[in-house]
Amino acid sequence: MQLIYDHKDPLVRFGMQQIKASLERRGIDFVEKFTQYGTTLLPERGIVVTKVTAVKGAPVPYEDQSFLIAEKRPGRIHIEGSDSRGLLYGCLEWAERLQRGQDGLSGLEIRQKPALGMRGVKFNLPYAPFDSGDPFVKNEETCLDFDFWKNYIDMLALNRYNCLSLWSEHPYHMMVVSPKYRAANPFSDLEIERNIQLFRNVFRYAADRGIDVYLFTWNIRILPSVAAALGLPETVGDFGNMYDELIHRVGIPLNRFRSRSEPIRDYVREMVLQLLLTYPELKGLGTSASEWMDGDGYEREQWIVETYVEAIKESGRDIPFIHRTNMQNAGKEIRELVAPLFPKDRFFISWKYSNAHAYSHPEPQFEKLWGAWEGIDLENTQVLYTVRNDDVFTHRWGDPEYVRAYVLGMMKPYVKGFYWGADGYIWGNDFQHIDHGHKTWKYDFERHLLQFQLWGRLSYNPDAGDEVWSTGGRQQYGREHAPLFLEGLRHASKIIPAVNRLFWIDYDFQWHPESCLSQVSGFKTILDFVDGSPMPGVGVMSLKEYAAAEAAGEQVGPPNSGVETPADIIGSLRDAADRTEQTALRLQSELGELCGGHAECTLYDLFAYVEMGRYYACKFSAALELNRYRLSGEAHLREAAVTALEQAARHWEKLGYYWSLHNKPYFMARVKRTFGYPFYMLDVSADIELARRFMREGEDA
Repeated sequence: MQLIYDHKDPLVRFGMQQIKASLERRGIDFVEKFTQYGTTLLPERGIVVTKVTAVKGAPVPYEDQSFLIAEKRPGRIHIEGSDSRGLLYGCLEWAERLQRGQDGLSGLEIRQKPALGMRGVKFNLPYAPFDSGDPFVKNEETCLDFDFWKNYIDMLALNRYNCLSLWSEHPYHMMVVSPKYRAANPFSDLEIERNIQLFRNVFRYAADRGIDVYLFTWNIRILPSVAAALGLPETVGDFGNMYDELIHRVGIPLNRFRSRSEPIRDYVREMVLQLLLTYPELKGLGTSASEWMDGDGYEREQWIVETYVEAIKESGRDIPFIHRTNMQNAGKEIRELVAPLFPKDRFFISWKYSNAHAYSHPEPQFEKLWGAWEGIDLENTQVLYTVRNDDVFTHRWGDPEYVRAYVLGMMKPYVKGFYWGADGYIWGNDFQHIDHGHKTWKYDFERHLLQFQLWGRLSYNPDAGDEVWSTGGRQQYGREHAPLFLEGLRHASKIIPAVNRLFWIDYDFQWHPESCLSQVSGFKTILDFVDGSPMPGVGVMSLKEYAAAEAAGEQVGPPNSGVETPADIIGSLRDAADRTEQTALRLQSELGELCGGHAECTLYDLFAYVEMGRYYACKFSAALELNRYRLSGEAHLREAAVTALEQAARHWEKLGYYWSLHNKPYFMARVKRTFGYPFYMLDVSADIELARRFMREGEDA
């Protein structure tokens, strides 16, 4: 078999590496011929990769990032596209099919094009991160290791991502230096050069895999050492409270001082300029005009213009600019001050699509509920969604149907793509897992590979089926058991979304469902659940509403009503737990000596999910019974709540057991608590006593 392709195109070369690996695994011999070296005759049997350009005056044959795979004669496969990314994705598609044993197409064609043009990840760098905690502290060395980035970027490319967004409150001291502000960088010249070389290598490597790198900041934040170098009090660099309720030594609220400080304005402008001059491979920039800023919408947007936009202009670079809109409704100001300064195809607005909880409902309604596009002309605006998983960091997650529905919901005329990730976590070094036993991997994204596969592959092709995930899981679980592990994870992954739909709190620091913890109040008690609110806008009835409707004799949640009741969600949790347990028990009995590595680890995850689902089902049931008791005063309802919470405690104890078999505690960045189920057993038990003492309004203790 002959392989004919352009070996000078790094994307095609990477794609052909995957095809060659698949051929070698199947014992198929091949020779390579490069299209640059003279005339190449088409072979009888082989794979021919061709970039098809437009004939003068005609449209481009293939859309961006799309491809065709056709068998133009028996035994000769042609992979065609009009850009390098399209050819890469065509090569990857055929490499997978070879892996599955496919050789020809029997006269059929494979045509694919991206559902969403930008498919990215949100990666919070551990240098001046948005918040502090073990996920960042324990990844500082990892993110200075080029080998990590090569493995991570290869994984992204294989799963059809084309965007790596890096986020930091102050990336400048790690990435650039300016003679004008040399004293503001704490590193030596040698260290600065080392850091610059690392990030240049990372950006170039990403470009060679078809991945654009964007850098995001939180606008005006600086470090205490930078403030001192600018001749300002170090407190000006305090991270402090974004709402800035305190008066600092500068005499006025800190956010206002920073917004009006000319030294800070000039420093940020110079740093952005140096970024663009130092890294020609840096595709674009993103920031916001909200957190830690003061003034009205016009003042904040003018600051963005005088720093970021002026630096872009001075650099001479024609780059995309992404304007985040979280915690801000300044559509009119953005439209008038910032958007006109960029060509239409270079300006994007970013919106948190599910707030901090992607794993909740696949069609969130916050755009409508919060008036996201007030003042924005959507016919002339490009939108990117930020998809935040601040829900589950420890246990594997993977529900193809959920992600497919979510992607289809994002496919709106004005939406050009998305990037997903967390504010409180990095899937870098796997610091959570105990470093012995079945751990055969190094990086957290390897442990959570299915989650990355789902978001990347389905946002390129929502029609991708189970054969894709089963093929991808063979290396971790083996050919025979990969489909069964997928089935188990599919059931288990319905648990966290169901919990979030019935018990909703907007922000990540307020609520982390995997742990039942909050920075604000610690462990979420049964009393929190009794008065909890459901996810807004998606047709979920609250526990309180449901109990009141029952008491009034009203029909609640009839079939096809579009209403999801607490009873529905409790039933869903129990069903998901039961189905997960059935699959896990079958795997446990079948694996035998093959129960090791990812298989053993995932099996523990599945058993943990069983107990998590049953814990929440019991807790919601108890909260519903207490709502019923509050209305009727019938003592047996309170007793039923106590019984349900006693059952919940047993499930929590088992959840802690499965977690402790292979994980160790860590300090969470956003929740500011130590993660580890056994540490909260007393809180779980206290719920039982809280239910016993639960009183109706006006009832004497």
